[in-house]
Amino acid sequence: MKYSVIIPVFNVEKYINRCVKSILSQRYNDLEIILIDNGSEDSSGILCDNYAERYSNITTYHIPNGGVSSARNFGLAKAQGEFICFVDADDYLVGNLFSDMENQLDSEIDLLVFSYYNSLEKNLSETTRSAKILPIEGRKDRNQFIALFTELFLSDMMYTVWNKIYRREFLEEHRIIFEQYELGEDVRFNLNVYESVHKVSFSQTCYYVYISGRAGSAMGRYNPKRMSYQLEELGKIDQLMVRWDIHNDRYISQIKARILMSNIQNISEQKISLFLKRQYVETLCRNKEMIVLINEDTSFLNPLIRLLLNHRMYITVIILKKIQTLIKRERLINY
Repeated sequence: MKYSVIIPVFNVEKYINRCVKSILSQRYNDLEIILIDNGSEDSSGILCDNYAERYSNITTYHIPNGGVSSARNFGLAKAQGEFICFVDADDYLVGNLFSDMENQLDSEIDLLVFSYYNSLEKNLSETTRSAKILPIEGRKDRNQFIALFTELFLSDMMYTVWNKIYRREFLEEHRIIFEQYELGEDVRFNLNVYESVHKVSFSQTCYYVYISGRAGSAMGRYNPKRMSYQLEELGKIDQLMVRWDIHNDRYISQIKARILMSNIQNISEQKISLFLKRQYVETLCRNKEMIVLINEDTSFLNPLIRLLLNHRMYITVIILKKIQTLIKRERLINY
């Protein structure tokens, strides 16, 4: 069997049909779909059972809710395919990923990375879609991958697991599984992959639609621990780069600036009081690493934003980020 598609399922009764149908509609049959009902409290588990009854290549498992990491690890233990693909149950595939990639995936390729779409929707109807395109295409050996590492990470496309396909024997050989974390399990999994890969293939074609900001999703909510996790992940990235003899302080500073601004943007979009938003932003800016970043003359922060943060004008920054987000979405709709 060529592919195992692993789908953790938790309270996604509105989305699971679209997700599974997008895989079944692929012009490719040599694959299995593993649905892991992770303690759903809605009808998701029943819907998964219905698919398993109708399709011989779909298997449903019901496990206690232990988080997405435990569900994915359960799926990995059950998988029989030569290659592993992870799909989130509220997202879906487009195009013909599995048939298109069949000739690119062989026993030499440890990892395939492909481009994807960011989508905003309302009541399952898409309002805007934007493409995230990889900066490179084709096969790369280990040395080429290491040389391109910083460029790839700055593209923001190397963090997640759902725009990638992994060779199962490679994961088993290096004992790579998901660690149990509240946030950022994808990044840690991928860093373990990147440390050991020998050959990687890249595709600039978009095959995945990621639904941004879905109500109830972990990524849509603001978690006050989020930045601490991200800075910890950045530390692990820096350690990996040092082992590869890559020394790039400007890259680390640039990522820190992105981390701060992404958290402020996330806060600005929450349905909470402006007072509470201000408290959250102030807490971010009191972080020791962020204090250094905000006071650096060579900071990658926008000069106006840096000036406002230096003067603790947090509410102004929140409002500016909210306006920026609204303008961006309006442009996408008009486009």
